[in-house]
Amino acid sequence: MTLEPLTADRRRQQTRDYLLEAAARVFAEHGYHGASLDQVAAVAGFTKGAVYSNFKNKDDLFLALIEAAYSREMTALKETLEHSDVPPEARLGDFVGLIRHEMEQMPENWGALSLEFTVYALRNPVARERLSELEEADIRAIAEIIENGRMDRGLDTEVGAENAARIIVALFQGIGLMRVIKPETLRPDLLEDAMNFVARGLAVVP
Repeated sequence: MTLEPLTADRRRQQTRDYLLEAAARVFAEHGYHGASLDQVAAVAGFTKGAVYSNFKNKDDLFLALIEAAYSREMTALKETLEHSDVPPEARLGDFVGLIRHEMEQMPENWGALSLEFTVYALRNPVARERLSELEEADIRAIAEIIENGRMDRGLDTEVGAENAARIIVALFQGIGLMRVIKPETLRPDLLEDAMNFVARGLAVVP
């Protein structure tokens, strides 16, 4: 097997990935306000300078975590949609498994961390704008998938693709927050019912 050379770009990406993984652990343990870049560097096994060479500050690092989560979720969703000829509405179990898996990739208190950062961002215009940009990009990506699916199948619905995407994001963000308060909330039957609810909301109109 041919090994790919560890180029400078790959090395930088590896460093960034290690820092993001370490940051997720540190934020989960200490909360957004209680965490420090020194702690992230120590957990990752790098100097604080390595953190600053990849992220401007703690805000930038936390926002990068959010962006990475959105990117990973979108990749998983597209792969789930593309790797089967079975209509999505007949594969709700696949999507339940996907959502559960993606939620489990993040700390159990991720909903609380997101809420903590959101409250902070409300008082910090720069963080608020960046957070809004990330969420809007995620909603647009989901809306594009919905719209493309409708066009491919010649479907039409009463709810526009963008509004449908916002409702879906709000629904699962809410489930994530409920998981923080009561971890056993994240049951397969709840996720299945949520997916059925979404599917009915996206049902075709004659």
